[in-house]
Amino acid sequence: MISERERVQALLDQALAEARSQGAGRITALHFIVYSPFRETEARLRSMLQELTAQTLAENAQIVTRPGPNRFICYRCCALRFESEDEAAVCPNCGHTATLIPSDITCALDHIETAESDEGQD
Repeated sequence: MISERERVQALLDQALAEARSQGAGRITALHFIVYSPFRETEARLRSMLQELTAQTLAENAQIVTRPGPNRFICYRCCALRFESEDEAAVCPNCGHTATLIPSDITCALDHIETAESDEGQD
């Protein structure tokens, strides 16, 4: 099973690839959606990113987080995936109780902000 650290590394790799594809010199902000439990997950995310971003285009980037809704899937009718602020939800198609998407998915990269390189600046 993949660890939370490996997931965060994969999200960082995604951000770095996006920055390189834009020709950016650095990443100024990383925006994440953080799922329940927000405070604990956010603290772990910030700690891991502080270490993982060292000596990358994302070093010293601002980490911006926002809480995400609960995510559900209905295995009864159509495998519909949907979000809800509720702790339990029913499928809007069939009305049966939906299953909460696994809690090991703790965060997602929403978007990045980039800038040109700081070379020549002290």
